[in-house]
Amino acid sequence: MKTFLIFLLLIPQSLGIMKMIQGYGVVTYGPFPVAYSSSTNCSEGCFHLDYCILSWKTPNGSCYHYSYLDRPYTIKVGEIGKEENSIVAFKTIVTGTTCPSSYTDMDFKMTISSGDTYSWIKTGNSWNLIGCRDGWKRFDRTSGISVCMKTFYSPGGFYRWVARENCKTIGTDQIGVASAEESRWIHEQMMQYNTGKKAPFAFWTDGRFMLNCGASYCEKVTWDDGYTTGIAALNTSVNFDCKCASNMCLSIAYIPVNAMKTITSVDCNVLGDGYVCGYDLKKSV
Repeated sequence: MKTFLIFLLLIPQSLGIMKMIQGYGVVTYGPFPVAYSSSTNCSEGCFHLDYCILSWKTPNGSCYHYSYLDRPYTIKVGEIGKEENSIVAFKTIVTGTTCPSSYTDMDFKMTISSGDTYSWIKTGNSWNLIGCRDGWKRFDRTSGISVCMKTFYSPGGFYRWVARENCKTIGTDQIGVASAEESRWIHEQMMQYNTGKKAPFAFWTDGRFMLNCGASYCEKVTWDDGYTTGIAALNTSVNFDCKCASNMCLSIAYIPVNAMKTITSVDCNVLGDGYVCGYDLKKSV
């Protein structure tokens, strides 16, 4: 068996518990690499860049960094022998005061500025970054786009525009709903905070009606997140309770008199009980 772990790149403790674990490996799939000028300080340079999640010093001496801000669909790293002279370094959380004896003793996990984490999954002699932040739900849409979603709740309520700004603050957006499967998952998440089920309860999602929507109201829904399309989630017989009028927006909701439906249209200026953030995963072309 090859020995992957070479050494722990020591960084002053004042910078926190994030470290670089460096070893012999190769990036077998990794879109959007960023070339770094110094191969000598390849891994250390990654450590000092907030966006960098992985560095790779290739056999020919080039240095590449990989950024979580590019929202990669996945990154794959394979273990190789020392003779290949190819070095990868994971930015990861290290706990305790002693160095781990082997990579098998570690879970590679990185914390980003929002407080979210990304985890690498080890399978055999390879590591995969799944794409979504830990705790975010991935949906592979029929349009070919994959998205990550998470719900947020506040007892005090949120206006729709505040909810959108909160999503943007953590590098995401208020996301639209592309399927009944997505709306049911969001509904299940938010109902964990509405155990009494006695009053209306709703989370803001993306989606608003254009003016003068008329009889064919479903076709007048506008998605602003940039990657939600279509009206597959708006199945009026099962999933959608619509009131078409000016200044109406979409929410995932529990309405006691119509509890079987998960999407409803409400006044854009009322308070919601929470909201849904999301982002799309980028694939190489």
